[in-house]
Amino acid sequence: MTKRFEELIGSDCPDLPALLDSLPMGMVLLDGQGHVIMLNKALEELTGFHRDDVRGLPCRHVLRSRACVQGCPHERPDGPGSSIETDCINRHRRKIPVRITPVRMTDDQNRPVCILDVVEDLTALKEMAARLSQVTGQGQIVGRSPAMEKILRLVPVLAQHSSPVLITGETGTGKDLLAESIHKASPRSREPFVRFSCGPMPSELLDAELFGRAQGETGELKPGRFQQAQGGTLYLSEIADLPLTQQASLARFLDDGIILPAGSAKPIRVNVRLMASTAGSPEKLVQEGRLREDFFHRITAIRLHLPRLKDRGEDLGFLLHHFLAHYAARFKKNITGISPKALRLISCHDFPGNVRELKNIVEFAAMICTEDTIRIEHLPGHLPGIADKPVPSTPSQTRKGLRKST
Repeated sequence: MTKRFEELIGSDCPDLPALLDSLPMGMVLLDGQGHVIMLNKALEELTGFHRDDVRGLPCRHVLRSRACVQGCPHERPDGPGSSIETDCINRHRRKIPVRITPVRMTDDQNRPVCILDVVEDLTALKEMAARLSQVTGQGQIVGRSPAMEKILRLVPVLAQHSSPVLITGETGTGKDLLAESIHKASPRSREPFVRFSCGPMPSELLDAELFGRAQGETGELKPGRFQQAQGGTLYLSEIADLPLTQQASLARFLDDGIILPAGSAKPIRVNVRLMASTAGSPEKLVQEGRLREDFFHRITAIRLHLPRLKDRGEDLGFLLHHFLAHYAARFKKNITGISPKALRLISCHDFPGNVRELKNIVEFAAMICTEDTIRIEHLPGHLPGIADKPVPSTPSQTRKGLRKST
């Protein structure tokens, strides 16, 4: 078979090796006994082996795949042409997820010439799947209301870009979690996600905290938040609390990617995606002079708004059960539900602290509950109606989202 293949290369397809080398995925040509005839360049890079070093070796010594011992794709009953997802161990002992598709090559008389294994590197796809699964994990922003589903559908799309993001919403709506979710779903997920709260601080100290400081005669740089976030994401909460001078510096960074450390005359370039949040209306903050207009227009390349919990419909019931399951497991308790009276009281609360407040209420109740059901006596005393008001009927607008608990 090898001789017939070499004859075909020399006559019918003299450019086959060059053609295979031009393809972006790995290719290995095998004879009828599964021995390597040649690798293309993509597979050389994937496996770490040079084609001259492995010619004539069994393919299992080159691909070193789990499939070689658990079910060789060449021996599958459906035969060559059906793909199998597995992994291979390259020369540097790195495990790489791959998809192998064997293709039987024949001559013009349908006689077998060789087998071509197409080897696709699935690393990027697996990493993307892992990042997206993290977005819906515990500690990340969740929701089932139409407003939240729309935002969550945007997360993997927006994550693929490096444009600045501004997130607005009342306190407790999950602005920090949304920013982190975008980072974790992005190609920057392996790099740092650095948070910085823009609270009151002397201007000079704030410059050093954000942009770093050149120290002493040597000018040694003490890194700031931008240097710490190199390659990743810097998230600034409550940007309206930043002095206008620092806002101007951030606007310049968004223009040219350059920052100037405190005490230094030499600007440095950083690769950082900037995200920010504010509880107020950005337009109103601009009118009040608390937010520079030029910075506002640069930071709002992507703008997301998180609604209040009371405006999220069925999310109240969904999040209630989500947090209840989490804290029951955390405190190792067999809490399976919440009483109708306690449920109605929670449903009628205004939740000025939004999702954060609901989470705190459920944590408190689960902590002190000694039964299998959360009751009114387990709820924190600050809730209106705990001691001095009758429990009202369930409002029709919340009944749909909470039906499972009644």
